[in-house]
Amino acid sequence: MSYSQIDTDYGIGTILSRFDSEYITNLIKTSIEQKFRPFSEPMPNMVAVLSRQFKGILDNSPDYKDQVLKVEIETYQEIIQMICNHYNLSFDNTTDDLYGDNLRTLAFILYDIFVARFTDSIIGFYVSYINRNADHIYSYLSNDVEAKKARENSNVAQKMYTNPKFALIHANLNQVIINMSSYDIPFTELLKYLTDYNTAAKISQYIVDNGDIYKYHFASYVMNPDTMSGILTSVKLALQSETISNVNVNIKKGE
Repeated sequence: MSYSQIDTDYGIGTILSRFDSEYITNLIKTSIEQKFRPFSEPMPNMVAVLSRQFKGILDNSPDYKDQVLKVEIETYQEIIQMICNHYNLSFDNTTDDLYGDNLRTLAFILYDIFVARFTDSIIGFYVSYINRNADHIYSYLSNDVEAKKARENSNVAQKMYTNPKFALIHANLNQVIINMSSYDIPFTELLKYLTDYNTAAKISQYIVDNGDIYKYHFASYVMNPDTMSGILTSVKLALQSETISNVNVNIKKGE
């Protein structure tokens, strides 16, 4: 889109009309529908794309600042609301500090987690949860007579894993992930696994879960036969990458 020599009401109106409700609705709706993309690259963050476009308009049409900023705010609010509607969340847009950069940042983070990088979010959640709760998981697996035994002997496990308990966890990883699907994980706790503590706290100021986002929008992908294998394989690869020690590269093949 070219913004050079935008100096008429007609010109600015024509460009801003591209950000009308129908355009945004169709754009975000399609992205949400395509958010689960195992073994594919994440989608672009449309908030970042739109933000650059709005900046281009402002740089070339400073006289229309108020009009452009109004449309920009409405656009971010609409994107946030669409994400919330899909996930059965409530969005409080009445807070005094939710404007400008704060609003743009909130829209960007929500879009990144729940749309553009949604597949990474699911995988990252399971990996993070298992890492943080390895002791508990190891404990219940050790006491489960039906759990598979770790394939590696203790000496190799000590060399391969940053935490040798992961030898047993990896051997039973599919069941561990399936077991997690029955957990009750509140939205505020889920956010702490999806992002850093401060960001999670910030999101929680404006967004509230009306139902059970973890059960219906995360665990559901594990329980769905059409998506289960993609999740299990992706989590297994990601967890191995994090838990197998770098010293493993020095272990000769066959030892």
